[in-house]
Amino acid sequence: MLYSTFYLDGTLMGLPIPCILEIGRAFKIHPIQGAPELVDGLINLRGKVVTIVNTGLAFGGTKVQQTQESRIYILKNNNELREVADPELDLQTSPDNIGLHVDKISDVINVEKDQLQAVPANINHPYYKNVVRRGDEFITILEPEKVLNLNEHQDLIS
Repeated sequence: MLYSTFYLDGTLMGLPIPCILEIGRAFKIHPIQGAPELVDGLINLRGKVVTIVNTGLAFGGTKVQQTQESRIYILKNNNELREVADPELDLQTSPDNIGLHVDKISDVINVEKDQLQAVPANINHPYYKNVVRRGDEFITILEPEKVLNLNEHQDLIS
């Protein structure tokens, strides 16, 4: 499967390409009073209201700032994903389109199923699905459905 990789506080992470609707940078983010701190705000994506999650805060780190390198992954909602994804992949995202604000994007990589390794037991993070070793680097593969559930798991990473 293909994965789009990105950096978050210097850590290389990946998302399955079938879950991604688009990657952009020039979005006007509208802050929302009373929203959880990890929500940057809302954007208008061709008439759809999309919540933007700040991955830095979602992962318990520093806030991702809008820069020339930062990007926003807009993820497909579950209905859009079902229309295009192979049912054997068992991918889930969210009932709504949600955006993930990241520090910077990297490469698209192809990962064979046998290259996916379990996350070590001593790294208990609800958003991590697998780890892939590429040369001297490790890429943490995320579970989109868990990243997009804003309220579940927050006590585990704070």
